[in-house]
Amino acid sequence: MTIRTIPIIPTIIVAAAIATMIALGFWQLDRAAERDQLKQSMIDRPSMPVADYPFSDPQSEALLYRRLSATCAEVVDMQVVGGRDASGRTGWKQIATCRSPSGRPFKAQIGVAERPEAVAQWSGGEVEGVAVLAPDERGFWERLTFQAPERPLMIIAETPRAGLLPSQQSRPEDYENTSWGYAGQWFLFALTALVIYVLVLRRRGRDAKAG
Repeated sequence: MTIRTIPIIPTIIVAAAIATMIALGFWQLDRAAERDQLKQSMIDRPSMPVADYPFSDPQSEALLYRRLSATCAEVVDMQVVGGRDASGRTGWKQIATCRSPSGRPFKAQIGVAERPEAVAQWSGGEVEGVAVLAPDERGFWERLTFQAPERPLMIIAETPRAGLLPSQQSRPEDYENTSWGYAGQWFLFALTALVIYVLVLRRRGRDAKAG
């Protein structure tokens, strides 16, 4: 294979794609380092004074694992997902989508039911508890393309509502830094694209000689 047999435009496109993947990998490495530092800062947050839910910046990770409070003026939706109660038993978490008195939405996990068909009948009220990230609601395509999820803070109520069991409280030690894995995936994609393109060029060169 010679330089003349290498297609210029496809090579530029592939090179640009590989460079983009590598750049994204390094960006995720920087993000991973930041998240490791963030995790260290979370350790003392559960013992800090209660703060108001940050409606001005609901995705702020600065309040993760801090105790938050909010008023649920209206329950818009109730989601039931698998989880565990405070005793570690398998159950069904009840996650309410609420509106605050000012009309701003937020999520609150108000307790755990013993059966999947049980849906809490809760009309709202004061909620106080540790803040975690709301469930990842991305669809298949968003996950496949690694689109960043929109995960606002969610309050895990310390006192269960509507006759439910207490929820298992999350700890800062449980915080998962997924950026390390994303970085490895981007670098793997870049290497895979490079290997495939080199193999295509080699085959192209052999076909050119045979012709």
